Amino acid sequence: MNDNEIKKVFGKKIKEYREKLQLSQEELSEKLEITQRQVSMIERGLSFPKLSTLNKLSQIFNCNIQDLFDNDYLQSETLLKEKLKNIIETSSYDKIKTLYLVAKNLK
Repeated sequence: MNDNEIKKVFGKKIKEYREKLQLSQEELSEKLEITQRQVSMIERGLSFPKLSTLNKLSQIFNCNIQDLFDNDYLQSETLLKEKLKNIIETSSYDKIKTLYLVAKNLK
């Protein structure tokens, strides 16, 4: 991944977190003490936040900074299936039952 791709993927992740909390860009910008335009540029992958802003993002979204860069969902279908298979093979029976019930209700 080159720098531009990293910025775009990161921006998409920030937008997902923001929308999950039902915040507008303006509301997020106020919490971050930056402009709405800066939030927009981050979400579109045109800019990258300063470290202090990353720290604030992790606090607002109640996650670790590392979570902001976790892009497992972008992996190939084959790789995700393999990871899911490994999780199932190493989990207890109770956890497998729970996972099954969750997956069953996704239909």
